[in-house]
Amino acid sequence: MPLIHDYYCTNETCGFSGPSGWGYYMYAEADDGERITCPHPGEQSKAREVIGEDATDEEFDSRTGFNYHCVCIDCVEQFDRDPHRDQLRCPNCGSTAIELLVELVGQRCPECRDGDFIAEDTGAIA
Repeated sequence: MPLIHDYYCTNETCGFSGPSGWGYYMYAEADDGERITCPHPGEQSKAREVIGEDATDEEFDSRTGFNYHCVCIDCVEQFDRDPHRDQLRCPNCGSTAIELLVELVGQRCPECRDGDFIAEDTGAIA
């Protein structure tokens, strides 16, 4: 079972943070292409519900993936993308200077550039 983390800047005056969790989540593509979040636990069951119980393993694999929480280093916009299927370009400013939230851990905060960006174990397990 994965640990749940809080992601945030250590600079008390900054306030930059990301969503709590693992840094990513599973999705399934509906027939119309919409990505439906498959919450844990039960993500496989939700995906089968979205795609269809009779879907082949190949169809299941082609219509599921993982969206990661992303941060634009240039404008600090946060958004979700599947780095294996989507172009990593900021929807706000168009920059390609994108980092996955989980990759920012241990680096300087992209917003204040003073504090460190950390992942703190919440003690919760999903």
